[in-house]
Amino acid sequence: MDTSKLSRYDWVVVVSMVFMFIALFLTWYSVEILQQLLRELSAELKGAGVDTSGYSVNGWHYVSAVLAWLLTVVATAVVILKAIPGIPFRLPLPEALTVMALGAIAFVLVLYRLIAMPAPSEAFGRGSGIFVALLATFLVAAAGFLKNAEPH
Repeated sequence: MDTSKLSRYDWVVVVSMVFMFIALFLTWYSVEILQQLLRELSAELKGAGVDTSGYSVNGWHYVSAVLAWLLTVVATAVVILKAIPGIPFRLPLPEALTVMALGAIAFVLVLYRLIAMPAPSEAFGRGSGIFVALLATFLVAAAGFLKNAEPH
């Protein structure tokens, strides 16, 4: 693989895909009221051997989050394939435009998860994972946009 063929924007796409993968393991939503109750009862519950970590979910619980990650994987594959010699790879659209479109769709999917809480309640809180994923998908779209804006 000839990494000299990868631009700085291509590297942003690759790193963003890794961040998106990590974000899927981080907390996306948590139940805050349950955690407050568990903090109050934690001494008694821990003495009884009960797990008092609270309830939270990560990105793997949502199809839209996994689909957003898969779109970033495809965007990464698009930029990586040009660095592998001997593989003739042509797209009907310019590479930067394809990466930008994939990143934008992934961004909209994560933004949907940010806006659409699991339940309309004050009991649910957003975790760090959803914000890391939003940033990662934004960076994929921005890298495609900036690469497209470069003079050829």
